[in-house]
Amino acid sequence: MRRVHPLKFACLALLLTAPLTAFAVGKCDRVIATGAADNPPFLWRDPENPKRLIGASADLLKVITDSLGLKLEVLYTGGPSKALDEVRSGRVDLLLDATLDVEKLAVLDFVHPPVAPLQTVAWVRHEPGFLYAGRDDLAGLRGLVVKGDSFTDAGLQLRSAPDLAQATRSLLKQEADYVLHERYSAVARLGGQGLLDEVQRLEPPVTSREMHLAVAHDSACNDPWLRGQLAIKMTELRAAGVPRQLLSENLLRWRDQQSKPAKTP
Repeated sequence: MRRVHPLKFACLALLLTAPLTAFAVGKCDRVIATGAADNPPFLWRDPENPKRLIGASADLLKVITDSLGLKLEVLYTGGPSKALDEVRSGRVDLLLDATLDVEKLAVLDFVHPPVAPLQTVAWVRHEPGFLYAGRDDLAGLRGLVVKGDSFTDAGLQLRSAPDLAQATRSLLKQEADYVLHERYSAVARLGGQGLLDEVQRLEPPVTSREMHLAVAHDSACNDPWLRGQLAIKMTELRAAGVPRQLLSENLLRWRDQQSKPAKTP
């Protein structure tokens, strides 16, 4: 008997169960989205079309918009602050990787449930003997974070490194005791660079916050119908395990792209 891929089955079920009114109600028939452009496996620039963003978050929104009969464009607009500015202005309808804070609440309607947790975890050398039950066990140890990461904690001794690869190499040279970095981003980047087997992730996470879809207040597409449909579809897809499956698929997608030689401009 031919087996049906669980993700394809979940997406097909979502399309078949979409209410008939979904194709007739709402103020727009096209949604433009953006987000941070350098955050694999959630979002990154398409090597084949750098004006476009691809990744797990883009794929998830595509499943939702397809089920609602909406066209979707996921565009590169710059770094996180630039992406937020474009959504705040209403030129872009939806932010794919919004985290809750007061500033964003003033300009965005957040969709619940969230897409996925963003977990800052401690990575250490792959060797026995590191006793860890929580963030307090990192006090007094030498930590590294990637320059530009927003994590700050006065109780930890943290230095910055230019990128995750250099931070990890410093860790392996015993120039640091741990590296703090988002869980899935570290798996994507270290896996693509052949460093993932050299380190191990400590549990529980040092911090955790939720990532949401968020609709701009000034978007022409922002109406109660669309916000309600986004919430319904997110609930259904999370129950079917689709966001986690898309993360796994895009980790492999990113790793495969990193193994290919760069194209000559």
